[in-house]
Amino acid sequence: MALPTLAEASSLRDETAQQQQQQQAIQTRIDQADDETRELLTRLRDAQSSAQRLERYNDRLASTLDEQQQRIDRQQHALETLGETREALPDTMQDMLDRLRALVEADIPFRHDERIARLDGIESALADPSVTEEKRMEQLLSVWRTELDYGSSMDSWRGQLTQDNHQSDVQFLRMGRIGFYYLTPDDEQGGVWKNDDRQWHSLDSAQRTAVSRGIRIANDQRAPELLSLPLSIELDDAPSEAASQGASQ
Repeated sequence: MALPTLAEASSLRDETAQQQQQQQAIQTRIDQADDETRELLTRLRDAQSSAQRLERYNDRLASTLDEQQQRIDRQQHALETLGETREALPDTMQDMLDRLRALVEADIPFRHDERIARLDGIESALADPSVTEEKRMEQLLSVWRTELDYGSSMDSWRGQLTQDNHQSDVQFLRMGRIGFYYLTPDDEQGGVWKNDDRQWHSLDSAQRTAVSRGIRIANDQRAPELLSLPLSIELDDAPSEAASQGASQ
């Protein structure tokens, strides 16, 4: 076999070098394509992530907008009925006052003048055009709360008792809305108000002693205790003449 000449060997080297350069150029383009592909994939993943975040945001926004629309609808309905409500409000407040006055008149007569004066004040406010409806309702509800609080409180005060056209200075004791009593300063006379006949009934010595203890409890001069006293009103679940009433403040 004949050996290649120098010219042939040189040409072979040139072809080999040229092929290597071509392969290198191809590999470079492949590498560049891989880089571009990875960058495109990264951009695609970022775009998908952004799209998902935007979709979640749109879902939350749609829910918020729906709630806002419902709130607007409720407010619109309230505005549409506001006129009717304002027209009915004076009659409603007057009805509340009438019912409260009936309650006070039928109740045991503790602090009667004071309570009636409050009701008369509300009556004047309802008739006064310079008093706003908001102020009238605020005052009316305040009186209602005061009356409701009487049912769960205990109170004692000095006042005048009128009996048989005679006035005497006594100490009154109120226990919620079920017990109303009086005691003279010397503890020799005392009575319990009976709501069924709207009269005072005398108390015996033991009952007057219990009233005296109740007065001291109400004035924070004695620890709370159970007091055995007749009640001012008839209770279905309590005897009419003697019942144990828990005295506390």
